[in-house]
Amino acid sequence: MKTIPSFSFTYGGRRISGSASMQVDAHLRVTVEAIDHPAFSAREWVLWFENPSRERSAILSDIRDGDFLVPLPPQPEKFRGDIAVPGERAVVTMTGCGGPYSTDDAASAREFSAVPRYFHPCRGRNYAFEASNGCARSSESQAPFFEVTQAGQGAIVAIGWTGGWRAKFSNRGDGVRVEAGLAHACFYLEPGEKLRTSRLLVMDYARGEDAGNKFRRLIRRHFSHKASRPDVRDGLFAYELWGGLDSSEMIHRIKTLKAKGLAYEDLWIDAGWNGDSKKCDDNYTGDWANWTGDWVPNRRVHPDGLANVAAAAKDAGMGMMLWFEPERVVSTTNFAKEHPDLLSGSLLYYGNEEGRVYVRDTISGFAAHLGFSCYRQDFNYEPGGDMARLDPPDREGIAEIRHITGLYHLWDELLDRFPKMIIDNCASGGRRIDIETLRRSIPFFRSDYQCGFNANADVLQAHNAGISRLLPYTGCTTKMSDIYTMRSAYSSSHGVAFWNAIFQKEEMVDWTAAKKCYEEYLRIRRYFPCDFYNHGSEGMDPAAWAIWQYHDPQRNEGVVLAFRRARSSSDRAAITLKGLPAGATLETENLDTGEKGVSAAEMEIRLPKKRSSAIILYQVRS
Repeated sequence: MKTIPSFSFTYGGRRISGSASMQVDAHLRVTVEAIDHPAFSAREWVLWFENPSRERSAILSDIRDGDFLVPLPPQPEKFRGDIAVPGERAVVTMTGCGGPYSTDDAASAREFSAVPRYFHPCRGRNYAFEASNGCARSSESQAPFFEVTQAGQGAIVAIGWTGGWRAKFSNRGDGVRVEAGLAHACFYLEPGEKLRTSRLLVMDYARGEDAGNKFRRLIRRHFSHKASRPDVRDGLFAYELWGGLDSSEMIHRIKTLKAKGLAYEDLWIDAGWNGDSKKCDDNYTGDWANWTGDWVPNRRVHPDGLANVAAAAKDAGMGMMLWFEPERVVSTTNFAKEHPDLLSGSLLYYGNEEGRVYVRDTISGFAAHLGFSCYRQDFNYEPGGDMARLDPPDREGIAEIRHITGLYHLWDELLDRFPKMIIDNCASGGRRIDIETLRRSIPFFRSDYQCGFNANADVLQAHNAGISRLLPYTGCTTKMSDIYTMRSAYSSSHGVAFWNAIFQKEEMVDWTAAKKCYEEYLRIRRYFPCDFYNHGSEGMDPAAWAIWQYHDPQRNEGVVLAFRRARSSSDRAAITLKGLPAGATLETENLDTGEKGVSAAEMEIRLPKKRSSAIILYQVRS
């Protein structure tokens, strides 16, 4: 690696830096756990701070788990006032979640978008970023993935911390200095205390390398749910039923799906199944949210406690995927009244062993009884204030450290107990996406924009174009059954919900389209974690085309998905496929027309109708 990973912190008023483990004094030992990934020119590391003595340590603060230089060539000359010139030095960020979902599609579509921020040599400009303005959900507003780049070379930096983090990028003559770590950390260590802070990942890339796909491969190999459990599925293929549907209606819908040959892998029961709500027809009505914290089936709608639903799902070839939100406890619930000692405000604090064990055993009980294929965890809460109130004097950040590391411990224990189970990491959509959660889970519901029953498919396309630039395992769903919308939601994990809530009637479903999309998704899903190339719009322009290519370089084959949007005046688009051997000849198949043919890398796609789509499989001729 050209980048030399290192760190720094302040201890007892003294600034200390290094790149290896060290004994600072009798009260502070710093251990660096580092792993090199030489095939990717990458290194990850995490710091452990320990007090091996019998006395308190001095104050530890301003911890920069990463404090290093990304070396770059000299900046190009430019005139004062110019914006961007060829070879410009920049940091490219990824927007996090937090769109105004019900009021502004264009703003919602900017989630996961790549935003270049240029360094002007005349101004020496620096850039600083925080998770959720310094609070405690890692990809709210700003995701913890950054590309430092100039003239086609640089590094991608990722922060592994599912709470509040900070990152600063400072322009220097020889490159860009990166400083990254926890947003809140100013504490002493008790005698015998040991804790960790954020994980850093740095991947260098050289001129001519495809940085985005190199990073996708790195995530797939070392930072995904499959990295430690290679036998688990690439992703979910789920059918959603609203939890407030009564069991008899759920069973009817499951049997109907089976009769129509739609054997989804996961029966996804979302919120509304628990507590004691009196009316709960869909996610926008009823009092289901008031029962978050009481994890018992609502006997009004599920008199058998979901056991009969799980049996019907099993008979239809589906595992159970059940929604929980264990960290947030509403104050009026029975649990809140019975266990106030486990709560801080509305937060069930994982720094308390009793609380974390309660959640582990509760989830484990449901998983064993109902046969979980997926544990769906949500988190519709900003816990920064509650965590801060838990911090003792001179111990700022300790509560968050204990809670976040408790979250990792909880998930690790659940996966040890249920090694085939997938964890769906939902936090008001994708607001907890970082390299630590990616290792343990899938952001299946990557944006709460999908909650809408009439969500704009072009927004789903924009989300996919943005997040797929770096991440191979994510998910998307839709509550509509037309082909254009369902295809817009294809990802390595895919969910459908076209017959989900009480008001959705069977006659509203386009069963022909549903069956077509079911069959074609099964055929092409293996390509979605592979290399990704975006040949079309990156945003939500209704007059543009969206065109994606997923390419398997080992097999020299892949798939192209093309969408002509509703206001596009052109009925054709020409692209040149990437990742192919020079001069390759392709065998192609159009999944709509059934037409098979031979093509070069240059491909023309024709769609006579506006708001239509095409899927084309290709394979390089041997």
